[in-house]
Amino acid sequence: MGPGNLIKNLYHVWVVDHLDKLSGVLSLKDLLVEAPDQGIRDIMNPEVIFVHAQKDQEEVARLFKKHDLVNMPVVDDSGMLLGRITHDDIIDVIEKEVDEDLSLMTGVMGQPIAEESTLKISRARLPWLITGVMGGIVAAVVINQFETTLEKILALSFFFPVIMGMGGNTGTQAATIVVRGMATGDISLINIKKRLWLEMKVAFVNGIVCGLFLGLIVGFWFSDYALGGVMALAGALVILNSGVTGSAVPFVLRKCKIDPALATGPFITTLNDILGLLIYLGLVTLFLGETV
Repeated sequence: MGPGNLIKNLYHVWVVDHLDKLSGVLSLKDLLVEAPDQGIRDIMNPEVIFVHAQKDQEEVARLFKKHDLVNMPVVDDSGMLLGRITHDDIIDVIEKEVDEDLSLMTGVMGQPIAEESTLKISRARLPWLITGVMGGIVAAVVINQFETTLEKILALSFFFPVIMGMGGNTGTQAATIVVRGMATGDISLINIKKRLWLEMKVAFVNGIVCGLFLGLIVGFWFSDYALGGVMALAGALVILNSGVTGSAVPFVLRKCKIDPALATGPFITTLNDILGLLIYLGLVTLFLGETV
């Protein structure tokens, strides 16, 4: 089998010097159209977008998307041409990274789909479940600190699932969008302020709408619009806090060289449960403590 049979979808020719170091790139179109008496050095483009062999595959995928490439040369530390990466290779990488991120987000990191060992599957999932249990214990401690208030207004306990659900869902939504954006290269540490501001505005609008809706229901249900007003404010603040937290944590993890997908699932949900209960019970105690 000749060398030509090993190469498919050839778009560019990369030019090397006498030491096999990458010097430029030449499209097949230029090679065919330019005057035959011109040298390769005269018609090649010396500005080549290349990647080192040790580069992380996610970074390579971002380069492909950023520059709209169909292939890219690979070099070693000395600049010697080693090979190429095509868009077909990058599609495979993206699919693999998406599968990995989804596994991390759902707490089944490193678990093959075809795995049938009960112990292996359990070992992969248990750390996340234990994290959720520990977070639940912390949330119970928070609730216990407001025991007096809860004894006076038993109805407050009815809305724990609502507050915790609002916080957890909002945080997971924001975190998922950020993690996905980081994986595709649409969101980076460079535009963190812009992204946080956007998520804050979205959470503010959603918080106002959901808070008012919740407050009206509570006020009508218990004929206590003071309690409804506090619930409305609590709902708005919980969603605002969860939106900012959910979008900020992935950036923090990326800065700490930790896979941002680890920020989702039980971690974000538990964190927002605790903060949501603190906001909710703290507001009720602050505004209604003297009247109950």
